[in-house]
Amino acid sequence: MRISSHNNPDLTTQDRPQVTVFCAVWHKQDNKLELLKSHWENLKQQSLPVEPCYIFDNGDTAPDWLDAPWHSFSEPLTIYEAWGAGVALAKTRYVMNLNMDDRLSTDAAEILFKTLKSQNASLAGGEWVICFDQDFQTETFSSAEEPATHFVSDWPPVPSEKLRLGSGTGERGTFGPATMWDLQKTDVWYPSYFGNRAPILSIGDNIFWRSLREKGHKRARNASVIGRYYSSPDEQAEFRPHNDAENLREHGVARVSFAQMVAAGQPPENQRPAMPAPRNRIEARSQELGAHYLKLFGRTAPSQPTV
Repeated sequence: MRISSHNNPDLTTQDRPQVTVFCAVWHKQDNKLELLKSHWENLKQQSLPVEPCYIFDNGDTAPDWLDAPWHSFSEPLTIYEAWGAGVALAKTRYVMNLNMDDRLSTDAAEILFKTLKSQNASLAGGEWVICFDQDFQTETFSSAEEPATHFVSDWPPVPSEKLRLGSGTGERGTFGPATMWDLQKTDVWYPSYFGNRAPILSIGDNIFWRSLREKGHKRARNASVIGRYYSSPDEQAEFRPHNDAENLREHGVARVSFAQMVAAGQPPENQRPAMPAPRNRIEARSQELGAHYLKLFGRTAPSQPTV
């Protein structure tokens, strides 16, 4: 696997941004360029300047108008490999993820940054309004402009006006589709694989939050509506079939992540974990299902050693 980097920031300039916001630009994403353009515009409108970090996969390259740091991996990546790459390639102490189809309020980065600092936390999340169409993706809005919201625990969410996710209020137990964290406290790590070397497909963020709690890191919430989350069960990876829960329960999480491989400058194709040979019929079936879903998503399963 090859990595090419472009528009790298000048690290010698004064008043550099303190926060990197990274985004996975999946090569099969529908209306990819339209989403990328409004995503980049959204980041440029932040009251606290942020440094973008776009991760392309499968050899994709950015359009000429993207005047922002971006990196291209020659092979397909899972969402959490891409996030791990963003963590590893960030040039700031603080990092944040933002999905291609979600958008931040103009003061979102500032709110989360102040929450981290004031509460001496390792990670901070805010509240989100759930949207069921994509009209909001080109809109400019601040946290103060959001009217009162209501919460319903159904998942996937049932379309409703001003429905909140419940992440900033703690009602759902998550921290949101996008969080900010302090790499000086958490180190360069983001879960990518299970202990059996199967890739994590859907619950990487929850695994990350849990690992921080288990290590004694403080996690903070802010009830301000800092963004709008796009919900589309027919399109989004978190709603697709997978066996993440079974892999987590049976095998745990691999200690080495894709972020550490990229940060170490090691050739990812030589370092990505290989799938171990199955020890029984249950593991064999699990690996078959994993490979099947990876194929559906346009991914390639890790190589399997011979026995």
